[in-house]
Amino acid sequence: MKVIEIETRYEAAPARERPIRDALQVLDGGGSFRLTIRTDSGLIGEASSFFGRVRGSAPVLKALVDQILAPLVLGQNPLDVRAIHEALLRETEYQGSSGLTMFGISAIDTALWDLVGKAANLPCHQLWGARTDRVPAYAMVAWLNFSLEELKPICDRALRQGFRAVKVKVGCPSVDEDIARIETVRSVVGRDAEIMVDANQVHTVAEAIRRGRVYEDLGCLWYEEPIPAHNYSGYGELCAALDIPIATGENLYGKEEFAELFRNRGVDIVQPDLRRAGGPTEVMAVAQMAAACGIPWASHGGGPVMLSLLCSMPGAAWLETGFVEGGRPTLLDGFALAPRGPGFAWE
Repeated sequence: MKVIEIETRYEAAPARERPIRDALQVLDGGGSFRLTIRTDSGLIGEASSFFGRVRGSAPVLKALVDQILAPLVLGQNPLDVRAIHEALLRETEYQGSSGLTMFGISAIDTALWDLVGKAANLPCHQLWGARTDRVPAYAMVAWLNFSLEELKPICDRALRQGFRAVKVKVGCPSVDEDIARIETVRSVVGRDAEIMVDANQVHTVAEAIRRGRVYEDLGCLWYEEPIPAHNYSGYGELCAALDIPIATGENLYGKEEFAELFRNRGVDIVQPDLRRAGGPTEVMAVAQMAAACGIPWASHGGGPVMLSLLCSMPGAAWLETGFVEGGRPTLLDGFALAPRGPGFAWE
């Protein structure tokens, strides 16, 4: 079996009527990139990436894949996923394998694994050796642009859909504003549901410690990305100073950056992002490293690929997702149920 075609396409997202916002940036809609790998046997594998902002990213990613990455994959056996992954990293080392380059490598890696699952007629979590068929899921729905009154029906909707945890964006100019947001959400979800908080890299270490102690007292489950993602030693300080678990990792590229985070003892719950980490191949490596260090991991972002990884890798803690749309993911008692179709297909 050989790869005979790699089709790429992109679509710019229309501007959101009301953009969502976190403490760092406004996500006004960027666009989507989709990739399809076709083989001489008729099997195909598919993948997609989405951009919350920067509309020029998707067309640039298409050009990068078409001109640099795809030629290395054409003619190859698609079952040789790890060999192809390593070849893509070697080819791009000169210019750097992070940033949009890694988005492209991740898309190819995802499409290849999707194809392998279809070739075996198995869901990928079973192909990899399933350890569970469900993972706790939380709803990332409490964005910073929503007022306190708007947060109430939003969080109530999440509970009615079956979630038992929600994440709240924090990092307001004052800690009192953060407290008001958390207390408002708590008034809706009650004490039986979990609340995570996410500051999106905006604080200094000292300010992150100060606010972290407040979030501890408010009973938050974890404190996410309070300082810039690559301040590994700073994350080590936070973990040493605070009792509330520190979550980070969504803005790290490749397993080597995660290894540096682990060496600095800078994370209590690690959160690889499929696009930035390097696709399923790299996320599996990160999960194994985390397990060796006794550190649980949670996804940044949802979808069937991340859910499949969580259902197969050790130390899986939480799936992040938005509201349930079109019946996906399927929730049961607060758990997201694994995809059941071949590859990464839901059914």
